[in-house]
Amino acid sequence: MNTSSHIPHVAIIGGGFSGAALAWHLTRNSNRPKRITVFEPRPFLGAGLAYGATDPQHRVNVPATRMSIDTQQPDDFINWIKQTNALANDPAAYRPDGSVFPARSVFGRYIADRLAPFLHTGQVIHLRQQVASVYKRANEGWVITDGQGRTISADIVVIATSHPAPQPPKLLQDAYLGSAHRPVLVTNPWQPNALDSIGVSDRVLIVGTGLSMADAVVTLTACGHTGGITAVSRRGQRSRGHAAGSVSPVGQFISPPSRTALQLLRRIRYELAANPHLPWQALFDRIREQAPDIWAALSLAERKRLIRHVRPFWDTHRFRIAPQVEEVLHTRERAGTLEVLAGRLTDVQVERGRFVITIRRGATTVRHEAYNAIITTTGPAHDAIIHTVPFIHQLAAAGLVEMDATGLGLHVDAIGRACVGSRHENTLFVAGPLARGLFGELMGLPEVTRYAEKLAVTLDAVPASFPSLHHSEQEWAAT
Repeated sequence: MNTSSHIPHVAIIGGGFSGAALAWHLTRNSNRPKRITVFEPRPFLGAGLAYGATDPQHRVNVPATRMSIDTQQPDDFINWIKQTNALANDPAAYRPDGSVFPARSVFGRYIADRLAPFLHTGQVIHLRQQVASVYKRANEGWVITDGQGRTISADIVVIATSHPAPQPPKLLQDAYLGSAHRPVLVTNPWQPNALDSIGVSDRVLIVGTGLSMADAVVTLTACGHTGGITAVSRRGQRSRGHAAGSVSPVGQFISPPSRTALQLLRRIRYELAANPHLPWQALFDRIREQAPDIWAALSLAERKRLIRHVRPFWDTHRFRIAPQVEEVLHTRERAGTLEVLAGRLTDVQVERGRFVITIRRGATTVRHEAYNAIITTTGPAHDAIIHTVPFIHQLAAAGLVEMDATGLGLHVDAIGRACVGSRHENTLFVAGPLARGLFGELMGLPEVTRYAEKLAVTLDAVPASFPSLHHSEQEWAAT
């Protein structure tokens, strides 16, 4: 067969923002024809878990002017908002300083709109299916099977799935399952109407104090909830808000590079002290810009040390909440109906349809409290991806993927190829936050967008060297 006439087929598993952005860049900027298939069970590409939220209280965490699928067109999202009048029914999205924080679902619609022309022409195929397994062919090709047993072949596979939702603490799960009269336990607050069973005066415990905790509080508040809410995490750090007005990044954190976590912390403290007139956000924005180089300069041992000791503080300052959300949290804190604690759950009992919780704070302080409902918001289960996603578990069993040594995702090389030890797979790639272990900062939308652009260039060159010769499996159209 003349392989020069072969049109390579790229299969992207996961159609949230990471997968959708990759498909968009690959289609728009490709130098050669290719078929692109995206496996995503949701009805639209681009929303995923982050931007598929149906609650209008869940807003984007950065101003709309800093969000775009295309780094060459940084105003694309805000221009789309103006052109489509997407915020006609949401005046609260506009802030007094001119910044715009729309609901996350609006950004999901924007991504779907940008991909729509490619779906219409068939350049991108959306298969609303879960992937059950992925097998490697001897000739570098791949066979993908969905949950209904149907198969499709591909030259290149890209893993673009999100991290799995966390499991609740075992002692909480055991107490709940062992009770005949169960109170409300919400382990997936991102599901539509997940909090509907919580009464307006119920006492609520939220396990976790990050962005998802803030989402839960604003949802409950919008539904009229006035009962007490306690949020607990080991360090009691909640997500911070944005600086007032426009802030330019300030500071230098890579020249010379910090070789240890301690050196980096000292440099951050020095820069904070040297710029007392600036909001802390200015320095953290510069750290975010320089994060890939900061991360690259650290040894594996120092990366692990940074994750262990600094990550909770970094996450709550790096991943900020919209001003509208910040106002709700402040209002409830001032009213005494929201408290954020540093502590850990040491005992959980169920008595008379309520959770009776023991929270240990420090070495000697213990609190015993009763709650009508518990919501778990402990963040994505970075280290559980291999064990909880069937096709990734199967790839790991076949020796084709493994966890990154930091535990933040899958092991990849500098161009995003999946690795096991020192061996990489030429046609198996990882997109989005699952590649975070190597690159350090790969959770925010700008970073994911830039990574998608670079990966699209890499994938565009791969088929010339690694074509599979034919597609003999049953192919199916999007439904």
